[in-house]
Amino acid sequence: MSRPAPDLSQQLAMLRILYGACAAALDAFQAADNALDEQLVRDLQAMVERTHGEIERLTATIANSRPD
Repeated sequence: MSRPAPDLSQQLAMLRILYGACAAALDAFQAADNALDEQLVRDLQAMVERTHGEIERLTATIANSRPD
């Protein structure tokens, strides 16, 4: 079984780190329930959703690039 190209694996790893960091920050801001941070919470929610989508897309790309 061959491995995906290193650049794709690195991109996926960076996306997973970004996703985890944004999700943890989002959890912290939601727990604080601070009205001053509403825009930041919306921005973090958007980043979590976008990053999740990119992880799914890149995971599919890597899976499709492997020979049968």
